[in-house]
Amino acid sequence: MARIRRRELKRDRFVEEVTHQVEYLSGHRKQFVWGGIVAAVLLVGGLGYSAYASQRHAASLAALMDAIDLFHGVVTDEAPPGVKRFPTETDRVEQVTRALDAILLDYSGTVADAGASYYSGLLDRERGNLAEAQSHLEQATRGRGDEFPGLARLALGGLLLDQGESESAREHFQKLAESPTRTVSKDRALIELARTYLGSDAEQAREILQGIQTSNSPASPLAATLLEAIGEGS
Repeated sequence: MARIRRRELKRDRFVEEVTHQVEYLSGHRKQFVWGGIVAAVLLVGGLGYSAYASQRHAASLAALMDAIDLFHGVVTDEAPPGVKRFPTETDRVEQVTRALDAILLDYSGTVADAGASYYSGLLDRERGNLAEAQSHLEQATRGRGDEFPGLARLALGGLLLDQGESESAREHFQKLAESPTRTVSKDRALIELARTYLGSDAEQAREILQGIQTSNSPASPLAATLLEAIGEGS
């Protein structure tokens, strides 16, 4: 709202409005006192919630980072520096699952929740639990932020394509190509989109891949490799 300079107000209107405000405040003094108290409580409460939300966000991301470290741990008798070590694969799966489930339970609706769903999907896919993997990845695509939902959509499309569901996979890759994220570029999504056509429409795949090569993007070498696979090198 534009600021109105005092000198632009007509004196009689100004006096009338001020008089009215003074009379109103005098007649409703008690209500305004309590209103001020309520406003102060709400302000403090709002600040308190903001601090709580910030602390919860930081804690959730820290928990997710710990879970990711576990996920990328190795099963070995040695002690590689900077890498989580497990005596058996069973131990690794149990600890990763426990860490991810705790995030899903304690931090529902956060960015970390989407990340936990994504990594739960990867863990299930790794273990051959494809139905569970698909469910977790679908949940992650609906999560907060765009980094993990984008990665989850990419993984979900790949999972569906591996199962022969080319059309369903294509829908996910197309969405990513139309709305790329910081973790999944448009050309990365287009590469996967082209893959969905390799067995059914080589000309469509070729058109997509040639477009990537023309843009001279970081995905160009991969596009060239796929073009060779369908009989046309760069």
